[in-house]
Amino acid sequence: MINLLRVFVSPGTVFESMRSYIPAIPPLVTLVLGICIFHALQAWYLSDDEYLRVIEASAESTSEMSKQMAETIQRTFLRGDRTEEEIEEFLAHQREMTEEQLKAMTSEDGIQSARKVQTVFSPATALFSYGLLVLLEATYFLIAGNMMRTSRQWSDWIGFTLWSAIPLVLFLFLSTLPTILSGTLDPYSLQAPLSWIPGLETNVFALTLTIPTVWIVWIRVVGMHKWIEKPIPICLVVVLVPALVVWLINVGSLQLANPYTM
Repeated sequence: MINLLRVFVSPGTVFESMRSYIPAIPPLVTLVLGICIFHALQAWYLSDDEYLRVIEASAESTSEMSKQMAETIQRTFLRGDRTEEEIEEFLAHQREMTEEQLKAMTSEDGIQSARKVQTVFSPATALFSYGLLVLLEATYFLIAGNMMRTSRQWSDWIGFTLWSAIPLVLFLFLSTLPTILSGTLDPYSLQAPLSWIPGLETNVFALTLTIPTVWIVWIRVVGMHKWIEKPIPICLVVVLVPALVVWLINVGSLQLANPYTM
């Protein structure tokens, strides 16, 4: 179990010791527990005011787009024999229902219900997302490994991916810390150095380039170099490809709905 800590500072030593067999259970259990615990904690330590801010800001950012989409669908695909007045009446009723739903969501009972749902739904969603990412990355590393003529199996690359993703627990801890201390939602302020620069506080590229992200890349490059005995430049190229793809996906996701700049 000491390897779970040693991989942060000496990944080469850790992966060199696992050339013959790389166990996947220790990092898997650590990551699952970290994901479940920290995502569940956010649901209960986030303040009511922060819940209201995020819910109202998200609703405001999507309401106009939803309104236009609903009008387009009703006037084209679902128009039928209805008159313009009937369509307007239906759309007005839909807007009233949306406002009532938002009112219920932002009530005290609605916030408490949201906390209960998020306690289960947020960890489950995160586990699915991270699990899918691990499988995709392991598959990519398997293909890259075959191109480099290594004898590693898919299960070995899953273990490699899990071990090198341990800094994710640090990311989750630092993401949850502001919520526990002040009830606010700000997962990037403590770990995105570029966002500390004046003018880049809300830049999505700066926010998503976190210390744990760079740490994972470093662990994978050094670990792969020792584990499969390939040159550092080749390992760097192999590791940077999925890292850049994941970074751009995070940038796009944060750009679409950024609760930290609302």
